[in-house]
Amino acid sequence: MDLIPWHPLRELERLRGPLERFFADPFFAPAVPFGALVGAFPVEVVEQGDDIVVRCELAGIDPKEVDVRITDQGVTIRGERKAEEVDRQRGAYRSERFYGAFSRTVSFPVPVDSDRASATFRHGLLEVRAPKRNPDAGPDGRRLNITPLH
Repeated sequence: MDLIPWHPLRELERLRGPLERFFADPFFAPAVPFGALVGAFPVEVVEQGDDIVVRCELAGIDPKEVDVRITDQGVTIRGERKAEEVDRQRGAYRSERFYGAFSRTVSFPVPVDSDRASATFRHGLLEVRAPKRNPDAGPDGRRLNITPLH
């Protein structure tokens, strides 16, 4: 009879496969995407020609309820999603939507000319577009009006 020395990591390795299968079960997937509980919203920042473009998904939010503030270094988007009454008698058993105030500041990869920036809102997508700043220009900050597109 051969004696095999016991090693604690060998036991863990033996359990690795069953544990991975157990936690891969959809039951253990998060019910709410990360960030949704704190009111975060998806953002993308891209460079298009001479412009920096920031796009934010704000589905279900009235553009009049959104405040956009811009400086040469970044943009802050604030607003509020008004709560809707969930009616369980008509079949609503679960709500994963965020209601309440939200705020997010996005830094630009390069300074922009905030005086020439614009913001549009269409189909729940806020787009802030700002031309890259001439390196010799000074910093500035102002409020942007949002133009709803239909």
